[in-house]
Amino acid sequence: MSKKKTPRLPAVTPEGKQSQRTRREEMAQLLVDRKRDERRRAIRIQAGIGALVVALVVGITVGVLSTGGEDEPAAVPAGLTESGAVRFGPDDAAVTVRAVEDFQCPACRQFESALGATLAEYRASDDVAVEYVPIAFLDRASTTEYASRALNASMCVLADAGADAWMAMHESLYAQQPSEGGAGLDDRTLASMAVDAGADIDAVGPCITERRYDDWVQEHTDEVMSSGVGSTPTVFVNDEPTQPGDLVAAVDAARS
Repeated sequence: MSKKKTPRLPAVTPEGKQSQRTRREEMAQLLVDRKRDERRRAIRIQAGIGALVVALVVGITVGVLSTGGEDEPAAVPAGLTESGAVRFGPDDAAVTVRAVEDFQCPACRQFESALGATLAEYRASDDVAVEYVPIAFLDRASTTEYASRALNASMCVLADAGADAWMAMHESLYAQQPSEGGAGLDDRTLASMAVDAGADIDAVGPCITERRYDDWVQEHTDEVMSSGVGSTPTVFVNDEPTQPGDLVAAVDAARS
């Protein structure tokens, strides 16, 4: 038998060794380049995400500041003068009586009881105008901010049905004025009174329960109080402060 010969591997020349080393170096360099490219790509992705997050944060912040930084103006009831009064009488009246009142104020109820008929005569005359400036600074006299709720209810009537209906509501609020320290009339009662005064329940009902003019009530009250009014009723005849008991004499003097 002949011996099986072991195949001989081709000899590696110095040039072959150099070629293998070059390929290994090229592969190593490719690996390094690939890892470097992957790192750069990851950095670019992270940078893009960071920029997007910053943009979103800035956008949200700007949106919040633009909507919440400035308060929206208060809804103002239709039918008021520029000074926030309900006016009866001609614009060119020789005499203007202005009464600042609060529907929770017992002294205002007494004023209306004593001089309501006289004020009605003035409202019907050609030379005397009457302005009512209702405010709400006596919320502390009830447990439900009744002064503000009553004024808001009267403004709901004014906006829906006009000045004559407001006057009917005005008289009803004083006729049914609750005692101080309690809860005051509830919203359902105020809505019923508003309808009796001539307003539409579908209009005044939500207006009363939502306290639609509450912001205006607070702003208006602050403006009137800051003008020098310190109590109610405060009465003026042609912008001159007048004691309620001296009202008729003051009007007669202004007429002459």
